[in-house]
Amino acid sequence: MKPATGNARSARIVAVFGATGTGKSIWTIQQLRKPKRNRLVIWSPKEAQDGHAVTFYARTVDTVRDAYAVMSAADTTKPFRLVFRPSINRKTAVKQFDAICAAVLKLGNITLVVEELHTVTQPSWAPDQWSALVLMGRAAGVEIFALSQRPASVDKDLFSNVSMIHAGRVSYEDDAKVLGRVLLVPPSELLVLPDLHFIERTTSPNETRRGVVKP
Repeated sequence: MKPATGNARSARIVAVFGATGTGKSIWTIQQLRKPKRNRLVIWSPKEAQDGHAVTFYARTVDTVRDAYAVMSAADTTKPFRLVFRPSINRKTAVKQFDAICAAVLKLGNITLVVEELHTVTQPSWAPDQWSALVLMGRAAGVEIFALSQRPASVDKDLFSNVSMIHAGRVSYEDDAKVLGRVLLVPPSELLVLPDLHFIERTTSPNETRRGVVKP
């Protein structure tokens, strides 16, 4: 196997949670720019509002065929930035998500950003290729940023494989309880965090810290 290069040097899984306005998108964009990711795929159900294609000078596609064409042309080393806008039909979106995850895992050396993860996974279920990516993606040099407003509604395999959990305020007690357990903080604290304030925990080193996102 060739030595890891590019994104593979920082392969990790980061879960980012928080209600609207808490700064999770701002924080994620900042992470993606330090260093700049040259092989980037963004799953963006609310692209009209989020505008990732403009932010990252990325090509926008809405079919798996077009996504494959862009990613395959870049093989395993060439730079590319791609935003995928999934179908508004949930069943179709889940199939598309599964296919995109398969392509990312096959090519490797890619940073994958998943917005609104709770729309394509459930607490006790996830598409097969997403599960494979979470479990085996690091070996392929895949870095993942998984974002959601509802941590209680995403698949639990994510929590057991993350390198970092970054959380702003959440609006529901169930979500606060889930995050409280993994961040090792009282759930009530997560319900009253001010905008842009966060609590995050890393697995190596194993520590919990607090901070404020600077726009």
